Amino acid sequence: MDPGGRDEDGPSVIGRLTGAFRKLRGDRKPAPGGREPETFPLIEAPGEVVAGWGAEVEVGLSPGEATGDAVPPLPWPVDMEIQLVAEGFEAPGGWRVRVRADAGAPYPSVRAGLIALAQDRPVTARQIQAIYAVHGEVTGFGVRALAVLDSPGLLGQENAPHPVAGTPVRPVGSGLAPDVTAIVVHGDRPGRLWWTHQSPHFITPDQAEVCELGMRASELGRRLSGPSHSLEEVGRQVASRIPRGFWELLNAVAERVAPRRPSVLILSQEPHVPWELALLEHPFDRSVPGFLNCQTVTGRWPLGGRRPALPPPSRAGRDGMAVVYGGPEAHPLVVAHGATQVSPLLGDVLALLGDPPDMVHFATAGSAFEGLGRGMGGASFVFLDEPGDCQPFLLAGASGAVAPFRPVEGGPVTEFYRRVLGGEPPAEVLRSLRCLAPDTAPAYQFFGHPSLTLARRHSLA
Repeated sequence: MDPGGRDEDGPSVIGRLTGAFRKLRGDRKPAPGGREPETFPLIEAPGEVVAGWGAEVEVGLSPGEATGDAVPPLPWPVDMEIQLVAEGFEAPGGWRVRVRADAGAPYPSVRAGLIALAQDRPVTARQIQAIYAVHGEVTGFGVRALAVLDSPGLLGQENAPHPVAGTPVRPVGSGLAPDVTAIVVHGDRPGRLWWTHQSPHFITPDQAEVCELGMRASELGRRLSGPSHSLEEVGRQVASRIPRGFWELLNAVAERVAPRRPSVLILSQEPHVPWELALLEHPFDRSVPGFLNCQTVTGRWPLGGRRPALPPPSRAGRDGMAVVYGGPEAHPLVVAHGATQVSPLLGDVLALLGDPPDMVHFATAGSAFEGLGRGMGGASFVFLDEPGDCQPFLLAGASGAVAPFRPVEGGPVTEFYRRVLGGEPPAEVLRSLRCLAPDTAPAYQFFGHPSLTLARRHSLA
């Protein structure tokens, strides 16, 4: 499900990018027996089912192809919830199941019963999506396609069951579950999304809530990013599309964790809608702007493909900084933080991305994405001054990223790095800086774990 296709000339941009990153991330093929075992989503289901009939689905964990007889290191039993989302089905026994993994049974599974609903077409493409969570923290994701038929006479005319796609499951979470995690997945038609939620503080409802955008997500994102709307207008439009269950959970969590601010992680299959700009109708802190990313410590992360991994990293390095800048004078980050200035010429950007420092700032982003297509060799924290798609960096293994969803004049770059290098989490630094310039700064989006901190590498060992 990773974006980006393959053409006649070779691998896609994303394929080349993520392939280059495997070298740094230790994903090179080791000697036999040297690979750490991987755990993948298990979703066993028929390739086709007749409307009105039941379908037994087996969900759980499965070993990776190269795992062999090795088992993932599980020093203690792990209780895992698996949330199912399947448009066009009913789940009489509930949409959430539980499994326990331990050293003796590292790949457990359980059966869930679904019933296909009536439909108005002979054949309808559907999908079963599974969200894996440990103690309120999402640690994996899987999806399997199938066909729903309106007549038994059509059975046997469809293809064999599709393989499971998704993100490898980490049986053990980081222990830093955000207070609220919103999981946003695609529905079976454009403009329809489904929301579910996780929290370490409450048991959340097991049935997904529908979110109708009224248009394709890409079109809505394009409209909202235009200069004709103020940020408050954007915030109201976004908030009106978020299901009620999210607001109810957020308010309950805010009351539970007060006086601390709640942290929110948005795991979204669609990258276009600025959900973090939603304007709260009843802010729980009236001393700051009512945007979600001012009221809470908010992060965002792509969902659906093999990369990036789940959950997002909560710690990363901060040894070294480079700034891509084409001005005649030294960039302020060179003077303030000793950054290495790099020309925006493609060749220079390629050299930088081949062996980047822990932090890379693009004051001029023109060559960034073309450079990514040629390969990148490090899991850096990335900051874009100009609007741009951060997803390629995250697919390549970046620990986090910042970019405005529309142009912002005079961003708080120097102050951001001063505080982050002083040990403050980037998400909280951005939240507080947005509050100082509410007409423009809330446009900055943060991609990463809300609790991510950057530290010297010797302290990460």
